[in-house]
This record gives sequence, structure tokens and C-alpha cells, in this order.
Amino acid sequence: MYDIVIIGAGPAGLTAAVYALREKKKIVILEKETIGGKITSSSNVENYPGFKSISGMDLANNLYEQVINLGGKIKIEEVVKIEEGKIKKVITDENEYEAKSIIIASGSKYKKLGLENEEDLIGNGISFCTVCDGAFYKDKIVCVIGGGNSAIINAVYLSQICQKVYLIVRKENLKGDKLVINSLEHKENIEIIYNANVIKYITENDELTGVLIKQEKNEEKIEVDGVFLAIGQIPEIDYTNNLINLNTEKYIISNEDCKTNIKGIFVAGDVREKKVRQLTTAVSDGTIAALNALNYLKEEI
Repeated sequence: MYDIVIIGAGPAGLTAAVYALREKKKIVILEKETIGGKITSSSNVENYPGFKSISGMDLANNLYEQVINLGGKIKIEEVVKIEEGKIKKVITDENEYEAKSIIIASGSKYKKLGLENEEDLIGNGISFCTVCDGAFYKDKIVCVIGGGNSAIINAVYLSQICQKVYLIVRKENLKGDKLVINSLEHKENIEIIYNANVIKYITENDELTGVLIKQEKNEEKIEVDGVFLAIGQIPEIDYTNNLINLNTEKYIISNEDCKTNIKGIFVAGDVREKKVRQLTTAVSDGTIAALNALNYLKEEI
């Protein structure tokens, strides 16, 4: 029996674990993929207090080591179902866990274009992580699809490695922060294409060789060696099985107290309904969710 089961080992989940462990609670963190979450794919983090600059991987490692040093346990298992009750159950693809409370911090996953052959090309021409896969395209031509902060940061990072980077933007302007947009200045090997949609991945012998874009009525083929998708995210909530209230975009409904509609189940990070999704707000959520979970445990004793 655990005091708290935390679903997700990103910044929100790991922060929640730190607070729970400092109160000597018995917890387990369940993570299906990457310890540290999506922040590990960021080459450079400059908006986290206390660090002028740190890689996402280093920041995630610091959080991980802090949790482990406090006695925390992280298990790589995929949660497939949760069940409510005074004693709650978290069922994974390998085990079943009983807990007095649950903190959902499973984050979100990358959106895809949904084009033909996309699934087959992921990891073989299509990627989401420039830090992980950028080196494979050294001195080659790539395109980044998206117009927000992540897309811009990815394009700038790749411009230091690749011969040329196309930044394909669906709208007529970029929607990133001004400071991030300014980072594009003087990057002569970045070409921005506005008002464009990628409508097809072009392949030859099952290998990606380019993309077909459409601007109004005009179509154009662009030869690239790789594609990096940065078009947004969708919440990881399949395992909640309609138990938790969601908004129209499938994010978990919660106020700033990080409480859900189910007593004893809390939510933190990118999976939560909110206006701002940043590293610092994820950590804030983790803190609030943990403190409220701890209060809940006191009330239930």
C-alpha cells in the first residue's frame, strides 16, 4: 500500500515526489517512457530560476538524483487504468498498485500531422527531438514544422548542425516569444516559409527525401533529409477511462489547487487545464498537488 502513486516522471511528477518524500511518505513514480519528460529534449533552458543556462537533460538528471537520494522509486511501466475508492488502484501493463491518493502528472505527447507513412517514418526521417536526433543530420538539409517557441528553438539549434533548415509555418507569422523570435536573426541558413501546410511526405525506397507543401493553391516540393515536428501536444489521459472530468481539449479540469473531481486524486503539469504551460508552472503544480495530497492524507487518518 502506497501513500501516493505519482503517474509521470517529468518535472511536475518529480517535484511532487520530492515534497512527499521529505514528509516520509511511501510513494512510487510510474513512468512509461522518459524520466524527466519532454524537457530532456531541450538543448538549452534559460527560463528556469537559478540557472543562467542548463540543458534539459542535465536539469532532469538533477531532479532524478534528488528524488533517488530521498529514497524515491521510479518504475518504467505504462498505466492503463485507475480505479477510485477510499483505497485507489493504479493498474499498469505489468502490475497493480494500491494507494491512498494519486497524483496525475503524465504530461502530454507530441502532435502529428496524420499523413500517410508518418508512423513508419518516425525515427526514420521524422523526429520530435533535436537534441536526440539532430546529430544524425549534420551538414544535411532538414525542415522544422511549427511556428511556436519549440519550433523556433529547434530550428536555431539545428542551424548550428545542418547545412540548411526550412521552418514551415502554417500561419502568416510566428507566435513565439519575442526573445525567442529574435534568436532567428542572422541565421542565414534558416529559411522561413509562411502560410504553408505540409500535405505529403515524399519517400524513395521507404526513405524520406522531401515534403510537399501547399500555399493557397500552389504546391511545392522541398527536398529534405529529415523532418522535425513541433506542432503542439495532446494530453496523456487515455488511462483515466472517463473517471476524471476533462475539458473539450481533453485536459484534466482543475483549479489552481490541482484537485480533480475525484477526492484524493490530484493533477499537475501539462496534463492539467491551464493557460500557461511552462517548466516553472509544471514545478509549481507538482508542489501544490503534493501539498494538497499530504493534507488529504492527514484528513483521512
